Amino acid sequence: MAARVEKGYKDGTLTTLTALNISMLTRPKARLAPEAAELLELRVYDETIRFNILIVDGATCVVQPYLPQARGVDSPTIVINDNTAADGLFPVFDQVFTSMWEQSSPV
Repeated sequence: MAARVEKGYKDGTLTTLTALNISMLTRPKARLAPEAAELLELRVYDETIRFNILIVDGATCVVQPYLPQARGVDSPTIVINDNTAADGLFPVFDQVFTSMWEQSSPV
């Protein structure tokens, strides 16, 4: 497999950032009650990042676009409620999330 290169980052930087992000969620998960811990699932995938998408209770999603030169608070965060409209934004991001989830591997 050919190595992927992210413009502006040195070799290994994305691997390090991914490991850091995973550890920021696995450590708190380890301290949760077993019933709560099983509700937090972490997965990784080998695709270009476009959006961070969090689906909450199947009715709300929190979406943050990946902006190569902006981090964290510099990137807008959008909260979208499912209003059951077929042409709304929730079904679009739910489909993207589901598609990526199905292609991912558990951590």
